[in-house]
Amino acid sequence: MMSNFGNLVKSWRAKHGVSQLELAMRCDVSQKHISFLENGRNRPSLSMVLTLCEGLNIPLRDRNQMLMTAGFAPQYKESSLDAPELEMVDQALNMILQAHEPFPAVVMDGGCNLVRANSGALKMLMFLYDVDHVQNLPEDGANLMHNLFKPDGYRRYVVNWEEVAVKLLRRMQGDVHALGGNDELQELVDELASYRGVPRNWRQVAPGDWEVPMMTIDFEKEGHRLSFFTTLATLGTPQDISLQEIKIESFFPADEATSAFFMNS
Repeated sequence: MMSNFGNLVKSWRAKHGVSQLELAMRCDVSQKHISFLENGRNRPSLSMVLTLCEGLNIPLRDRNQMLMTAGFAPQYKESSLDAPELEMVDQALNMILQAHEPFPAVVMDGGCNLVRANSGALKMLMFLYDVDHVQNLPEDGANLMHNLFKPDGYRRYVVNWEEVAVKLLRRMQGDVHALGGNDELQELVDELASYRGVPRNWRQVAPGDWEVPMMTIDFEKEGHRLSFFTTLATLGTPQDISLQEIKIESFFPADEATSAFFMNS
């Protein structure tokens, strides 16, 4: 069991490019102690496991794995947003979505599944799916990325789809690397990259490519064009797995026509 824990520590060090000495300094212990933990000679205390996880910036979901491998109970819950203990966070997310009206804003989980949407986002989705009521939206439309990538989704309305696809894949792959590996997100990236029409060289950044912290996306359907740039936000210092993985994406109109489409509803 302890050798398995030591292997996990080694693995996370390698993912983040952290030496034993650097990790020892981050955790305020000796390099020898780190070495003994990795080779199974020393058994970590609960405090030591948590300190190592913090020093290696390990995601909460994986911290639970570290704890269980070391023989301790998981410390981090994965709560639903409607859980009583998350009431304040739930209210805050609703405030963010409402404050962005009449323009679209959505809350997504770690797998890019739609968790919550404001009225502007529902209006955009109804426009793309050509339905008059929210209840007529397809039940399989909850994963925003799959619906943007699959040929029979709303991908066919994205004028600059190839550019958007490449930037989204790079962003998600970057998130995988930043997390030191994330099996669920990596699986999603691989699935999206396998769709027909996705550039095979999407990982390659050509000279002149300008990666900025926002993405533009242009929809055109039946003579109507909607142009947006989007921003992505996360919750600060979460102590719950669900909250750590949540993302809030806000759509801003990139031209007056798009602004009018939502303002005049």
